[in-house]
Amino acid sequence: MRGLRTWWIAAGTCAVLVAGALVFGVLDERRNPAPTPQGVVVGQPTCLAPAVLASLIPGRVQSLEPSVDPLPAPGTIPANFHPTSAVVCEFVGYTADYGYALVRQTSRTGNLVAVVEELNRPSAKRPWFGECPTAATVPSPVVWLVNAAGNAVRVAFPVDGTCGNPLPDAYVAVMNLTVRDEQAHNLPPAL
Repeated sequence: MRGLRTWWIAAGTCAVLVAGALVFGVLDERRNPAPTPQGVVVGQPTCLAPAVLASLIPGRVQSLEPSVDPLPAPGTIPANFHPTSAVVCEFVGYTADYGYALVRQTSRTGNLVAVVEELNRPSAKRPWFGECPTAATVPSPVVWLVNAAGNAVRVAFPVDGTCGNPLPDAYVAVMNLTVRDEQAHNLPPAL
């Protein structure tokens, strides 16, 4: 009788451990970042399309370049795409009277191999516990990689696990490229 009871307790303990491992595995799988879609090659980069401005500026502005076709979402760099430069779109702020949003567009060249390597890093897993303590410390520019033909891919930054902020190394790699050209755009508020 005692042997049967010991066996029953051992079997129950094993069942609890197996169920716990399965639940833990399912919960741990939910910590993985959502897969990033592959980037889509478009005819040329833009900082003024409505989709780009909506992701850059905290507020609605009038686009100076209304697009007929919606832009693809940011994504990974296609394997057969070989960038030779980058275009970086950044929200700088508002004019003193808040009449215009300021966007800086820079064309950059340099070590694109290092940039591609950093952008291809996987995003970090979300932690079990914790919350995002502060706003993003790394800005979120819109980055286009451009090939020799002038075609472009809007790229997604790998993100940290806690808050979904861009990984600093990817941001630094992009921003360390040499600025070849700079344009400033003043965008009026949306009507």
